[in-house]
Amino acid sequence: MTRRFGGLWPALVTPFGADGKPALDVVEQLVDLFAKQGMDGLYVTGSTGQWPLLTVAERQAIVERCVKASAGRIPIMAHVGAVATDDAVTLAKHAKQVGADAVSTVAPIYYPYPADVVFEHYRRIGAASDLPLFVYHIELAQKITVGAKEYTDRILGLPNIAGMKITAGDLYLFGLIHSHAGDRLQLFSGADEVMCQAVLSGSIGAIGTFYNLFGPACQRARAAMVAGQVEKASAFMLKFQQVIARVIASGSIWSFFRAAMRHKYGIDIGAPRAPLGIMDKPWAEADIAELVALVDEAI
Repeated sequence: MTRRFGGLWPALVTPFGADGKPALDVVEQLVDLFAKQGMDGLYVTGSTGQWPLLTVAERQAIVERCVKASAGRIPIMAHVGAVATDDAVTLAKHAKQVGADAVSTVAPIYYPYPADVVFEHYRRIGAASDLPLFVYHIELAQKITVGAKEYTDRILGLPNIAGMKITAGDLYLFGLIHSHAGDRLQLFSGADEVMCQAVLSGSIGAIGTFYNLFGPACQRARAAMVAGQVEKASAFMLKFQQVIARVIASGSIWSFFRAAMRHKYGIDIGAPRAPLGIMDKPWAEADIAELVALVDEAI
């Protein structure tokens, strides 16, 4: 693949209305916000987008609305991974039809598939369209049964392969994949908490949840790291990591993002689809304001 991607990409949160359905009008607001902020792309219907809880039709509608709202202002990468390979293929073909810029997929979930099955799943998705394909590796959900070099070589052999999104706090595998692939794979870091550190391991960009809220600040910090301003990037990351840790430790991540997006941008993303968030506690406005300011004023 010759098209180059990179930079800072929010992993778009899927907003829901009071009726429990995806709020497509709010999707448009979010796309417009991130385009005006100058974000480098949007990763749609991924983990933050709650893909396992959405129907195929809902995912198609979200991707289509994102492409329409972007109007060419910001690239759209559609996550098309699914439990069933046929559903993933359907989503990949649809992404091409509506004008998405790339597709991405996780490994098939739930059953303990051998490596050959996983790579055949990837192959069929990659062959479903001519869009650039990014394999989405999630450390907590996917255990590699082959060595790093074989893993990299087999990914490089996939049709229309362009790169990977690697979500892992441990950057060892990230570095190994980069050392084997060089510039043949465009590697995005998917763990927000090591966004700048991943630059040292070969990342060309970052895709993550917290960029919905802190996109501009994180974009500046990553740019500083790329430019060699390590002290500036490090100072930011220490504060950013504190905020991430506090939100995760609260056990109320989804209610945090709903309250914070409303506080900072006046956009209500609604409650997530159950079982996500059903035990979340509300956040105090003062706590939201404190955490938002801590990141926004860090750089």
